[in-house]
Amino acid sequence: MSEHTDDRERDVVLELRDLHVEYPLDEGLVRAVRGASYKVYRDETLALVGESGCGKSQSSYAAIGLIQPPGRTRGQILFHDDRDNGGEPIDLLSFERNSRQMRSIRGGRIAMVFQEPMTALSPVHRIGQQIDEVLRLHTDLDKEARFTRACELLAQVGIPDAEQRYRQYSFEFSGGMRQRIMIAIALACRPAMLFADEPTTGLDVTIQAQILDLIADLQKQTKMAVVLITHDLAVVAENADRVAVMYLGRIVELADVKTIYLSPRHPYTIALMRSVIGSPLADDGRLATIRGTVPGPLEDVPGCPFHPRCEKAIPGVCNVRMPAFRPIDDKTTVACHLYGDGDGE
Repeated sequence: MSEHTDDRERDVVLELRDLHVEYPLDEGLVRAVRGASYKVYRDETLALVGESGCGKSQSSYAAIGLIQPPGRTRGQILFHDDRDNGGEPIDLLSFERNSRQMRSIRGGRIAMVFQEPMTALSPVHRIGQQIDEVLRLHTDLDKEARFTRACELLAQVGIPDAEQRYRQYSFEFSGGMRQRIMIAIALACRPAMLFADEPTTGLDVTIQAQILDLIADLQKQTKMAVVLITHDLAVVAENADRVAVMYLGRIVELADVKTIYLSPRHPYTIALMRSVIGSPLADDGRLATIRGTVPGPLEDVPGCPFHPRCEKAIPGVCNVRMPAFRPIDDKTTVACHLYGDGDGE
């Protein structure tokens, strides 16, 4: 785990500022991300957690220009890369999604492990060609060196007979093997920033540990920043430095991993922790469930979006005003009316 000093602002790799991702449809406006803000630091793993549909993946897709029409973004996503711009941050949202500038960053300096490898991998190109393409676009290696590097990557992620497998197609691999290939492609150019969207889905426990160790080893070597998107809170406990909890497109709590597990503050975070096996918050030893469901994508909940499911909701407050996202101590930032009326919306 990484430790950062108070002056770590110089180590920021990626910063989201009031990010919105919206999809105008005939049925109405789908607001996938509703003003998310966070920073990721060099040599740090930030975990994004929350129920399905809360905007974790969409916020990451926005950072690498993968929001498809009619989707639109607003806000800022600042990428701090010393190699360009004289050290000045680059606003990734200022680039067209398929512009030369975005293509030069995506897959090289910022990479992503996608959640579903069968749709992310091409079925008509050999996997070796797909690894080679990334190396050809983002490195100056010659053909022979790219082949050697690709075989090394396949071996690193636990695929045996790498030279033979290099020439096979994605449909010739199991789901777990395809996931490993996705990880090999993402790590090929030693990115400064890695988004890992459920990177161990479909893998058995042994291979899961190997993959997470591989990412951690590369992180130590290159000081890579990682955003880990997952539902597995046990993986978060073992691999994250800080945790951002998302609900309905917003970050509702942000703290270091120890604080999140031992003393969460937002009612939604507390409910998530109580649903984890072995959680210290489950005093009676029984797993709790969160009542209700996440609102639909077209539903606009007044006030705090969690208030219809919250056991501590304050009538006349939580159902009326959106709480501001603010630090409540030196460890935790939270959006909740229980910690002051503040200046929410």
